[in-house]
Amino acid sequence: MFTLVESARIAASEPQWAALSRKEAAKAFLSCVAPSEREEAWRYTAIDGFDFAGLRSSKAAIKFSSPFVARMEDVIKEKQKMLGAMLSGSKAVPDKLDFLNRSFWTSGYLVVVPDNINAGTIEIGIESGITRNAIMMGANSSAEIIEHVAGGRGLNSNFTEVHAPADAKVTVYSVHDVADAVSEFSYKRAYIGRNSAVNWNVGQFGGLLSRIKVDNFFLGEGAHSNTVCVFSGTGKQHMDLSTNAFHSVPNTSNNIIVRGALKDGASEVYRGMIKIEKTAPGTSSYLSDHAIMLGENAVANSIPSLMIDNSEVQCSHSASTGQVDEEKMLYLMSRGLSREQSEAMIVEGFYAPIINAIPSPAIREKMMGMIRKRLL
Repeated sequence: MFTLVESARIAASEPQWAALSRKEAAKAFLSCVAPSEREEAWRYTAIDGFDFAGLRSSKAAIKFSSPFVARMEDVIKEKQKMLGAMLSGSKAVPDKLDFLNRSFWTSGYLVVVPDNINAGTIEIGIESGITRNAIMMGANSSAEIIEHVAGGRGLNSNFTEVHAPADAKVTVYSVHDVADAVSEFSYKRAYIGRNSAVNWNVGQFGGLLSRIKVDNFFLGEGAHSNTVCVFSGTGKQHMDLSTNAFHSVPNTSNNIIVRGALKDGASEVYRGMIKIEKTAPGTSSYLSDHAIMLGENAVANSIPSLMIDNSEVQCSHSASTGQVDEEKMLYLMSRGLSREQSEAMIVEGFYAPIINAIPSPAIREKMMGMIRKRLL
């Protein structure tokens, strides 16, 4: 249960600074009201009826085999300088789910790639629960991180932060396929410095309620991010996906593409925001999201927003939601395909541009396989 006593129990073996940070977060969690649908950031997603005090979570389990990775709970005693600020907060405005993660995480991973090192591909398995993860990139370093998030029960929370201060490049693949009855709240944040690139490739598939939020903070000139998000929902699933790009310095670039399909009684809300400060001339930032619904009971909502305080920028967005094109269905059926075969061909064609935008062939194949299994 999510109580002060439970938070203190988890913190019992931690250094004083970490235990104090956890205690303060637990107090904030217990005093903070649950987000409401009346709030713009939570419109169409209702959790104010959640009994947080009575909810439970399975213990997180992390699996990896790379020398660049360590368990967060093992290194916390010796990494105060590196981890202190991350475990205490972030640039994002905290909500009840932030405080929950900071209070009750039981495991996690820390990736540290030193200066001038290419760490190659690092694969990490997360058996849900509540995890706190960090990827720390040295100057002129590079890495490819693959997260597989699965399993769990009750409520799960998976927070991952990437810090790339200068001349670093990291590509993160994060495939979420938690158990059907799970409520999942996963936040991903990148702090991107001078001439660094942080690229996200996110798959949202499992869970009864799944909320994934990706925040990119552009902190140095030449910073870049490419974010690809793929989702599919079936049954009574509700999916909530947000991507946010915060440009505060000159000459940064960002590209976000989101695409997904829903069937049965599944629902989804996508929020995409690009915010360009007055101090960020030369910004180039784009957002594209598209959803299709297979059947009359699926519901998709799109809420893109551009907040631009500088005229010397390039910024745009495109969005669409709709049913499968019946004329296309009839055309394919007239060529001898069944209705099911026609729908499958249209859905695969709909996903093709975003799947092809994912750099890793293995992840492309995995995500397309999950889409076929769930929708077709």
